[in-house]
Amino acid sequence: MKTLLIVGNDKVSGLALESLKGLGGEVYIAVDKSARIKRLVTLIYKGRIDFFLAVKMIFCELSRKGCAPSKELNEIKSNDELVALMRSWQPGRVILFRAGLIINRCVIDMGVPIMNIHCADIPTYGGLGSIFRAISDGRFEQFACLHLVTETIDGGLVVNREPYSMDPEKSYCSNENVAYDAGIRLLKRTVAEKKK
Repeated sequence: MKTLLIVGNDKVSGLALESLKGLGGEVYIAVDKSARIKRLVTLIYKGRIDFFLAVKMIFCELSRKGCAPSKELNEIKSNDELVALMRSWQPGRVILFRAGLIINRCVIDMGVPIMNIHCADIPTYGGLGSIFRAISDGRFEQFACLHLVTETIDGGLVVNREPYSMDPEKSYCSNENVAYDAGIRLLKRTVAEKKK
């Protein structure tokens, strides 16, 4: 099955792409460049993400080993660009991993299954800051979730999960890496399964 994989522009996405090498299959990769610093500032201003959590997440990204996806990969910055890419490549499915683009009705109405990998259990821990919220709640046994995309963020049906355990004795960054490693395992399994 032809898969269109949309990844974020961060080191976690770079590590995910490294894990997919050698799997084969028809996978077309594009990097989501819709997220900008202005958007982060807006999210902080509107109270959707705590300033100190945002700083912590940025610190974890900067200290993480690995590289962001190659600049040679195609980019998308909007739903219109995603629609154009889907029309030209005609995938059998779209998988989002660490992508920040908020998928709109035009994309959903194209009739192609769109799935997202979210690295915390949903619906309880959907949205931004989910790993931090799970740690704060003492919910260290978690799941990375593959779910169908709807117009409600992280609100679609969960179709697969990858369990992981965080450690209350470890740093936020260490636990974040455990969560993202589970998401990468789920992505790799999903890409491999649907090739058949």
